[in-house]
Amino acid sequence: MAFYLMEKGRLDEGRFTAGHPVMVLASEEATPSVLYHCVLRGLERLLLSEQLCRLDSEALVKLSVDRVNMPSPHRAMAALGLMLTCMYTGKEKCSPSRTADADTAAPDTESVIVAMERVSVLFDRIRKGFPFEARVVSRILPQFLDDFFPPQDVMNKVIGEFLSNQQPYPQFMATVVYKVFQTLHATGQSSMVRDWVLLSLSNFTQRTPVAMAMWSLSCFFVSASTSQWISALLPHVISRMGRSDVVDVNLFCLVALDFYRHQIDEELDRRSFQSVFEVVASPGGPYHRLLSCLQSVHRMTAF
Repeated sequence: MAFYLMEKGRLDEGRFTAGHPVMVLASEEATPSVLYHCVLRGLERLLLSEQLCRLDSEALVKLSVDRVNMPSPHRAMAALGLMLTCMYTGKEKCSPSRTADADTAAPDTESVIVAMERVSVLFDRIRKGFPFEARVVSRILPQFLDDFFPPQDVMNKVIGEFLSNQQPYPQFMATVVYKVFQTLHATGQSSMVRDWVLLSLSNFTQRTPVAMAMWSLSCFFVSASTSQWISALLPHVISRMGRSDVVDVNLFCLVALDFYRHQIDEELDRRSFQSVFEVVASPGGPYHRLLSCLQSVHRMTAF
């Protein structure tokens, strides 16, 4: 049995010292839930009041990350609060995706790698946790990513998690994709959104079954849209997950055409967009319907 002790701003592991220590049992299941939560909130207050040295703060980060992986959802969510407090009060805090001040130093590679390891814990919790855990983590994840990572470092991870067959909560990941894309639009990085959509299209069309691929693409196009009217469709589109009725095909074509008409400027990109769906289109399928809509757009622009 190990102890984590706090005394006069010094965190020690594995020993008992005189004074007024706070103890957290390594075997948390033997610790009453009320005490466990009180200790974690107390540690957060110490961090916020800047009473700890850097070594103690780093020890708390490791402690909190370990506890986020606990089987108990309530204890893991409590540890999540401590982990976020550690990171936002630590030296590694930065906002690389935003416009930096002239005197703001860029994050070093090591800090980004360490932060990426910690954000992987959050993705794991979405994948392995209960629905309420996944909902909570998916709400805080977009802002966390924006605060700690350059967009190019996280887009592949976010899109990959959304498409993963091992992801039991794609509807929550859809909201993460939406918020990440909308943040990029708001910060003048719409070209990055367009590029990521075009690069990822073939991965989406390869998803099975086709109904799920169509739903994923619909969420993707809505997330990438700069239109408030298209963006307002997201809750409805998410609620139609896995369905392929006529209304779903119509929605898919609507949002795909919105992206094609308003965000693709280069003719080469337009041809690339169309060719992705030509490869997978079959008569009567949603991709074939989209290609017919694209042909109608071409005929209209020809006049």
